[in-house]
Amino acid sequence: MYVMRISRHSPEACPAFEAKHKDAFLTAVEKDESLAAKHKVKILGAWVDSPGHTVYSLYDTPSMENLMEYTMEPEIMATMAFQISVMKPLKTVKEVAASVKKKK
Repeated sequence: MYVMRISRHSPEACPAFEAKHKDAFLTAVEKDESLAAKHKVKILGAWVDSPGHTVYSLYDTPSMENLMEYTMEPEIMATMAFQISVMKPLKTVKEVAASVKKKK
């Protein structure tokens, strides 16, 4: 299953400028792939909208439970001190089309 995580922080809390958040951010980025793999989660990509102080991360995970276990790792959880994240489960367009066809 694919999940998009959208994480936002305020300009005042931006790790680019706020020293107390910088280390947590850099540690999370350094360790995120190995921590994700520990929970059978694949990070398909992560993108930053710098002016919007928003990070978009795309995961392929066997379940929401696996993804939640990953996000509860201390290094990942430390980033929650300065941002708010929303998880969006996703389906491909082809998966939705197949579902729509079944409902005819």
